[in-house]
Amino acid sequence: MIEKMIHKYVENLKIEDIYRFAEQNGIFLSNEEAYYLYHTIQTKWKNVVFGSPEVVLRDAKLHLNEKTYQKAEELLYFYLDKYKRYL
Repeated sequence: MIEKMIHKYVENLKIEDIYRFAEQNGIFLSNEEAYYLYHTIQTKWKNVVFGSPEVVLRDAKLHLNEKTYQKAEELLYFYLDKYKRYL
């Protein structure tokens, strides 16, 4: 059930949502970073949510500037912990 809900959310996600969420969390993305994150979320969300986020984070470290990467990692683990009982 929860997997279908997440899938539907990700399916409807727009690039503008990436920019908005980042700005709300004090991150200002370059176009390349925003499109990288958008593509990663679209294609690897199951691995992040139900698998091993470390694999995705290793790749992200190569594509994001250090400050953006650190904040993205912090937010990822914050939300995984916050919603872990639903997953």
